[in-house]
Amino acid sequence: MGKILNILSIVIFTIFVLNFASCSEKGKVLSKKVGKEGSLNINSITNLDSLTKKNGYYIAKYKNGVTAFIKDRKDTQAVSLQVWFGVGSVFENDRERGLSHFLEHMLFNGTKYTKPGEIEAKIEEKGGIINAATSKDYTFYYIEIAYPFWKEALTYLYYMTTAPTLSQKMIEKEKPIVLEELNRHLDNPKSKLWDRFYELAYKKTNYKYPTIGFRETIERFDEPLVKHYFYSHYVPSNTYVVVVGNIDKEKVLNEIGKTWGSVKGEYYKPPNVPLEPKQKEVRKDILRKSNITRAYVIIGWQVPPVKSKESFVGSVLEEILFNGRTSIFYQKLKETGLVQGYYGGYIGHRGTSQFIVYFITTPDKVDKVKNEIFKIFKNFREKGLPKKLVENGKERIINREIFAREEVSNDAENLGYAGAVVGNIDYEVNFTKYIKEVKKEDVDRFIKEFIREDNYTEVQLLPEKK
Repeated sequence: MGKILNILSIVIFTIFVLNFASCSEKGKVLSKKVGKEGSLNINSITNLDSLTKKNGYYIAKYKNGVTAFIKDRKDTQAVSLQVWFGVGSVFENDRERGLSHFLEHMLFNGTKYTKPGEIEAKIEEKGGIINAATSKDYTFYYIEIAYPFWKEALTYLYYMTTAPTLSQKMIEKEKPIVLEELNRHLDNPKSKLWDRFYELAYKKTNYKYPTIGFRETIERFDEPLVKHYFYSHYVPSNTYVVVVGNIDKEKVLNEIGKTWGSVKGEYYKPPNVPLEPKQKEVRKDILRKSNITRAYVIIGWQVPPVKSKESFVGSVLEEILFNGRTSIFYQKLKETGLVQGYYGGYIGHRGTSQFIVYFITTPDKVDKVKNEIFKIFKNFREKGLPKKLVENGKERIINREIFAREEVSNDAENLGYAGAVVGNIDYEVNFTKYIKEVKKEDVDRFIKEFIREDNYTEVQLLPEKK
């Protein structure tokens, strides 16, 4: 799951799918100039407050609080344009359950400047892709398009995210669509599995609630509530505009200044999400459904938030256990026929995160698989991991990261996530550096401290008993 899969979110997590008060201390620029890596005539850029450059990324702060991340790439003909907001279901109150997701739908229902469906049609006419994603921690909107059309695409994203039609008429139009999506979610046994896992794993924070919300809250959404939520959260200080691809950076920066940089709004930054009380017991539930034949099981352990250095340790352990045919779980679980499928790893959140194991098997093998998993972790707790295993895992992550960044969409998502969720652009800029710094001893300690046999959450989805 690691870094990028957090952004895409697990279906199964709803979107597998990023609090950034400002750039990190190293990234803050008080003087109006770019570092020695490059220069721009920033006096010509509208509403710009500061600009710096780190490892090829331009980080711009506008006077109203909007942050922009720009990367000019001449190795591609594509451009990825994304707008991220530090808003997700973890910040909703009891009246608002599902409202972050509902607003994502609403922003495709026309704007002050366009009719419903017009923006999607214009983007698709030019061969582009437009979509959005909402999670527990963030919401983002994106367009991928050929570079000659970047300005038009940027304008459309600006219309959607600053001037949407939020009338009662459009709210009532959208409710049946979202409620039908909720019905499909509730009818999907795997969705029920993940919803129950989060409900058990989180007792204090709103991660325990499904991102899609509940029928009773969705049915009560009205214009005052929707508008209040939008104008409280979709504000400049909580906005991150990301543009990666074949562009003229000065033109892009100026265009952002004339659009998002000119927006007014009350100051808002997402509050810190409190950590869960330390789990000292096993929490377990078994669900049964008549329309399945296999067993689906999630086991998860509390681990530190994504902004912690422990997130990199968790990513290395994930690589060793789950990724590729040389991984421990592939050899011990898949090749031996114990499971039909599996995945897992570090699932990062602003607050308490999870290290999970998810597997699919036949009902009669569930206990055998669990015993093997706990046996693997026990062996590592007692003997530690071979250093070569850790070093090989790190190398694979770093190599894969190089290839992943070839895609402008991945490059942009990494930046947006780092800004809007982690709260530090260093998370992306120095990702491979932090992976390199992980030592065998760090991974050994991570397993001993967090992955034990008395502190996990488990949910099984099994066929009905005959």
